[in-house]
Amino acid sequence: MRRVLFAVFLLSAAPAFAAPPTQTPQPQAPQPSEEERQVAAVFEKARGALRQGKGSAVVPLLSQATVQKLETVRVAARNGDQVAIGRLEPGEKFAAMGLRRHLPPADLRRMSLGDVADHAMQQGWLGPNVIARSSLGPVRVRGDRASALLLVDNRPALVPADFVREAGGWRIDLTNVFSYGGQMLRGFAAMSGKTEDAYIVDILDRLPAGGKPSGKLPLAQPSGVEEAPRAARSGAVTREPLPAPGTLPR
Repeated sequence: MRRVLFAVFLLSAAPAFAAPPTQTPQPQAPQPSEEERQVAAVFEKARGALRQGKGSAVVPLLSQATVQKLETVRVAARNGDQVAIGRLEPGEKFAAMGLRRHLPPADLRRMSLGDVADHAMQQGWLGPNVIARSSLGPVRVRGDRASALLLVDNRPALVPADFVREAGGWRIDLTNVFSYGGQMLRGFAAMSGKTEDAYIVDILDRLPAGGKPSGKLPLAQPSGVEEAPRAARSGAVTREPLPAPGTLPR
């Protein structure tokens, strides 16, 4: 799926006038603390691994809560347990149904979380152009948690980059990304007049066999642009046949 919703920020430029010799120099921005540098280093390590296509190298850099969510998704997709998949939050359900759509059951049964991450990079599920254009804004540390603006093309994403201190080091925490994605799915599904499952199937149907995005997807609208699903804009609700009970796309 293409990059998630980005907020459009209006950047103001400072006037480029030379200061007179008697003007007091502007104070320099404070240097980041050692903890802030450590958080930024974890982000850069993960970004470097992704740019090299090493998805599995990022897994040890993720928080325990993030890994637990991803493992829940992987196991549900591997087992094909429709009850377990149905109990997932929308963001996790989308990931599980996507894995079952784009990976054969035999592959899912043998692949570890690191294997899935490597496969995702090989298939371009997270485009290298997005990785190359991403950066981290100023880091703020509060106890054992830290956050920073996640920037793409110097524009902040709506979901910040979160970090948590675990086992004496900093880890990337993606739990809020799942929560935010789930809220988006719920909202767009309600606007389209479809169930969450039917709406997820609709998104997956728009992806080619390799899993790469093709054309505009409902979850990739730029911030500030109101693009409701066609049915919601026209006032009509399109009803499509739902999957048979107990079945999900493979």
